[in-house]
Amino acid sequence: MTPDPCTPVSADSYDRAYFLEHMDGAEEFVCTPGQTMAPRLRYALQIADLQPGQRVLDIGCGRGEVTWRCASRRGVAHGLDFSWAALQISRQLALRAKQQGLQMELEQASAYHLPFANDSFDTALMLDIAEHLFAEELLATLIEIHRVLRPGGRLIVHTMPNADYYHWGYPVYRALMRLLGHKLPRDPRQRWYRGETHVNVQTPRSLRRTLQAADFASVKVWLRPLSGRTLSRFLLSLYPMRWILCNDILAVAVKS
Repeated sequence: MTPDPCTPVSADSYDRAYFLEHMDGAEEFVCTPGQTMAPRLRYALQIADLQPGQRVLDIGCGRGEVTWRCASRRGVAHGLDFSWAALQISRQLALRAKQQGLQMELEQASAYHLPFANDSFDTALMLDIAEHLFAEELLATLIEIHRVLRPGGRLIVHTMPNADYYHWGYPVYRALMRLLGHKLPRDPRQRWYRGETHVNVQTPRSLRRTLQAADFASVKVWLRPLSGRTLSRFLLSLYPMRWILCNDILAVAVKS
């Protein structure tokens, strides 16, 4: 069931089970907290190319492994989430960071009311958050990120799923699975734990438009398969397969 567009998704939807059992990368986190990360997170940090001394804002920090990894690069890392469960989990890594002499801070706040001054950060990360925000919330969040970034600062975005895949690729995949004896739900969101929280599934075009509407001067958006087996990732990287079946959308936006 789709939530009321006037009612933001409740923080209670994101409990410990969400982060430690069902969210991508949960198994790696439980086994080696913060030491290994899901491919989508590793790739986002590779794009970010963080340098020592930079101030980094990790919006929707979840379990905190990305925030901790940013701090470990000798930056000043701030993790923000509105879920109390997320902050309870991420505090384990914040304590480790303190013991290692690293600068990792955590904040509980809404993404579209950031408790930071203008021009505070060199880099912002927004990984797997866009699909959880209604359209007006997403735009307000991006405007806030633009405000707290320094001139020339960069925003790195990853969002999944891709609405183009839901529209074109999933019906084909569902039909194929039915032939193989596997019944999948008509609504692809039902395949995810608490998939009803995916209230604003993006396409590359919609994400680019919203970033531009938030006044980012330079916006690059692309598709890249970051999950699944090596062969499937290779096939999904080919044109036109990636436009139909690729689920991972990435973006880099720069504040002028």
